[in-house]
Order: sequence, then C-alpha cells, then structure tokens
Amino acid sequence: MASQRDKKALLVESEFLLGLRKGDRNHADVIRALHMHEKGSLGLRILSSAVIEVRAVLYSKGISFPNVEDVISLMDAELDDFGVKSYVPTRLGDIVLSERLREEFPDLTFFDSLHAAISKRLGLSLLSNDSVYNQVGAQAVRFGEL
Repeated sequence: MASQRDKKALLVESEFLLGLRKGDRNHADVIRALHMHEKGSLGLRILSSAVIEVRAVLYSKGISFPNVEDVISLMDAELDDFGVKSYVPTRLGDIVLSERLREEFPDLTFFDSLHAAISKRLGLSLLSNDSVYNQVGAQAVRFGEL
C-alpha cells in the first residue's frame, strides 16, 4: 500500500458519481479509479456539491423520489465498498468564488463553478474529463490519465 505522501488526492465530481452506473461511458475508468483508491495509490474525495448536483440531475430526468433515494443509496454503498469515505464540504467562501468565476466565465455552469472553487481553495485537482476546469484555473486530471 502506498504511503500517505505517495497517494495522489483527487476531488470527485458528478461525472464520476454518475459513472458508477454500469451503462455509463466512464464506468470502466471509474471502477479503475476506485480500485486504485482501494489499493492506496489514489485518494478520492467526494465533493458535497457533486452529491447535490447528482440529485438535481436525477430529478431533472424525471426519476421519482423513491428511485432517487435508491440510486443515491446504491452509489453510497458502492463507494463504501471501495473505502471511499471522505467528503468535502462546501464553504460560504466557495460560493463567493464560484460567483466570481461565473461572472468571469459566463459559460461555466452553476455546479462546475462550485466544483472549481472548492478545487482552487484546496489546491487539489478534480478527476474529470471536462476541460472547463483548466480554462478557469482549476486543475483537472482526465480519467485516461490515471
């Protein structure tokens, strides 16, 4: 197992969480990252803003209340199975920075601005294929780069 210093910490956003579904295009990469976390070579930290985004996405797709609960519960169980237990809270300062980012980069989405703000605060990269993060000064590691 890798030492704490050797372990690369990455922030996980909604793209990763949605990739837990077997039919998702990122599923194989998500499972590979989870195995790396389990072995200790990667430290995955879930953004609380990503959890809220996933919930919003599910409801926007017309999924019913009980089914949203089931989906979120299954995600939680799968993450727990791989030992992913670290969640990063959103602070008020993150909201302030996200608003500044959205003003400067109008194409930045509400949730991506939150994820980017938290990444910038912590100085940690996001695990994401979304190129928008690098454009706004937050670092991102693409799934294929693991």
